[in-house]
Amino acid sequence: MKAAFTTWNDRISPVFDVAGQILLVESDSKGAVHKENLALPVGCVMDKLTFLDNQKVELLVCGAISHSLQCAVEARGIKVYPFCAGETSKLIDAWMNGGLDKASFSMPGCCKRRRRMGAGNSCKRNDLPRGRFNQRNRRQ
Repeated sequence: MKAAFTTWNDRISPVFDVAGQILLVESDSKGAVHKENLALPVGCVMDKLTFLDNQKVELLVCGAISHSLQCAVEARGIKVYPFCAGETSKLIDAWMNGGLDKASFSMPGCCKRRRRMGAGNSCKRNDLPRGRFNQRNRRQ
């Protein structure tokens, strides 16, 4: 399996949409086989998506990611673990041991949301309110 970890100063980069580098980790049942630092394309975020697709990435571990980009990544069959934070090496170890869901790897303030989004159903739900916001009904 190939996993991509967005990196910045040996930590998970805060926002995937503007990330410049990934650590590509290929593993088998025995552990990490190969690690490689790669630069992500600059410019259009869709170029990043094509790059991940060309690298045959199956899992993306990143910090914040825009909803539309996460949906596009997941539509290509890449599982996304968004809103992660911490040292890249610790997250790789957690991934290898099945512990990426731990709250200690969540970005501050994102624990509950990350678990819900990490379940893979974030692009199927519509949690936005419908209709117009009525200023006259707002409490003051």
